[in-house]
Amino acid sequence: MKPMPALIALVFAAGLAACDPKTPSPAPNDAAMTPPAAEEAETPTMMQTPMSIDDPAASDSWQLTPLTPATNEIYCHLRKADGGGADAGGEAGELLFITEIAGVPAPAAVAVNGETVALEQVSKDARDGIEKWVYRNEAREFAIELILTEVGEGFESRDYEGTIQVTRPALGTPVPVKGTCGV
Repeated sequence: MKPMPALIALVFAAGLAACDPKTPSPAPNDAAMTPPAAEEAETPTMMQTPMSIDDPAASDSWQLTPLTPATNEIYCHLRKADGGGADAGGEAGELLFITEIAGVPAPAAVAVNGETVALEQVSKDARDGIEKWVYRNEAREFAIELILTEVGEGFESRDYEGTIQVTRPALGTPVPVKGTCGV
């Protein structure tokens, strides 16, 4: 017998043994298959529905909220500065802004009132050691501005501190941020 077919036969047999086909599957009327009654179901203690950012009447209450990125291909990540950071013995602050690795200019994202908003870069300017980045989502008439200062440099990364602020449709409160761009 050739080595490869013998190996395949052994792996197949081991797979069948691991599945244990002798174990009966539950019958359709089994208690394990029946969902719990409505009164037994767990109910949430607090309703937290994110406010849609498409509501123009709510534009004065648009808040940057913690972001859960849909990708792990992140180039820049800025967190709320009041989290303390690892150097202060505290946890890192909430993630507020990311840019992805792919793309020139790289796409970015923030969360507003619990809803992720994709952004495109409008401009990046640097004067006297201060960088100003502007991003927008034209379809939602939404924009943010970051004012950042480089505070450290690694082999292939840069550390920043500054603020992030909603600038459109209405001017929001600047939020202190710190983070890193690089690989």
